Amino acid sequence: MNERPFPKPPPADPLPLETWLDQTDRSEVGREPFFRGRDAEFDVFRRAAGSLHDGRVGGGTMVFQGAPGAGKSALMEECLEAVRRHSTPEAPWVALALNPDILKSPVAVVRAMVNAAGTESERLRGMASRTSVVKALDDLLDLAGNLFHELSERGGGALGLSVGGRRDEEAPASWVFQNAAPLLARFHIVICVDEAQNTPVSGDTKGLLDCLHRDPQGIPLVAAFFGLSDTTRVLRRCGLSGFARGRVVTLEPLPHEDSARAIRDVFGAYGFTGAPEHRDAWVDRLAELSQGWPQHINCVAIAASRVIRANGGRIDAAHLDEAAAAGEAYKREYYAGRLEAASGRYWIYRDLALAMERNGGVLAWDGIDSLTGEVRGRTGESMEDFLTDALHAGLLAPDRELPDHYRIPIPSLGDYLRALPAATTPI
Repeated sequence: MNERPFPKPPPADPLPLETWLDQTDRSEVGREPFFRGRDAEFDVFRRAAGSLHDGRVGGGTMVFQGAPGAGKSALMEECLEAVRRHSTPEAPWVALALNPDILKSPVAVVRAMVNAAGTESERLRGMASRTSVVKALDDLLDLAGNLFHELSERGGGALGLSVGGRRDEEAPASWVFQNAAPLLARFHIVICVDEAQNTPVSGDTKGLLDCLHRDPQGIPLVAAFFGLSDTTRVLRRCGLSGFARGRVVTLEPLPHEDSARAIRDVFGAYGFTGAPEHRDAWVDRLAELSQGWPQHINCVAIAASRVIRANGGRIDAAHLDEAAAAGEAYKREYYAGRLEAASGRYWIYRDLALAMERNGGVLAWDGIDSLTGEVRGRTGESMEDFLTDALHAGLLAPDRELPDHYRIPIPSLGDYLRALPAATTPI
């Protein structure tokens, strides 16, 4: 590779303090202003994009998965921003975020790629200095505009895909991609799918995923899927397999140093004052309280910043315990919400957490089945459904070392579950 594509983009500009303190969900703010760490995970993306840059197409699909709050969407935004910053008039790149529902329709995916390519061509045209480059971009804009219009008016027929008398939308994904390739071959395309655990399992999806992963029919693209802890399992059910080594990543808690850096950056961005020793004590205490979990880093930083704001923007020793208590309350509220989102009674997860503590922090599929079987029998819930629900609620996560073993993704979540009261009715 002649160059190192896609360095991590510089941090996003912080929001106004009041806006940041009042946010109800991190997803509302786009790129997170205090995104830190994830260098190893970003390097997986960088290497895959570098392979595409070198002309190697197919098989570079990435999966970034983890429990709710692990920072998947934030990492995806950083990857998309890196592509946007790397694109030039001479070498255009397209960053494209897709909802998993669209993966049922090859024509809809191609339409989204064509639209994104047209938008990027328009943006790059204003940056081009050479006449030849401007002319090439104008030609691409004309092609994109014409094809997008026909796609909107006529569906897949604009791609010449009336195959064997079938309706256009029934055309095989490989035909759709093959016919769109002449237009899109000028670009390098990075497709990111968020909430990828919701990818529909169907025959249409399997054909499309094969194009995205194995053979995009001449379209230079690489795909990245960002989803909850069972994303890889869902994609395999859709026929996606044969991931390259190192391209499936489970997002774990960040190191203490990255957590501390994010919190220190918050204090610096909003101009909080105070003696260095007080600032260091706050940073270390809050980073430890977060346990490196990105969602917790955000909530304890907000809790502390509200205390600091109420104290005139000063960081002092007297209010550290108050800030830590507020951060701990945020964490408990978050865990209660995760528990409410899961199926079954709360004490089922208490019992699982206690069993995991006795078993070195993990529990096998059979153990979970045994502990939950009687309760599930009353409601008719299958083990598969229970486990999927627990994974999506973030109460369990697959163990990285032991197949068919599960653990609690955040240590303090385990503490919270074990401290819950025992069942008050007979099991």
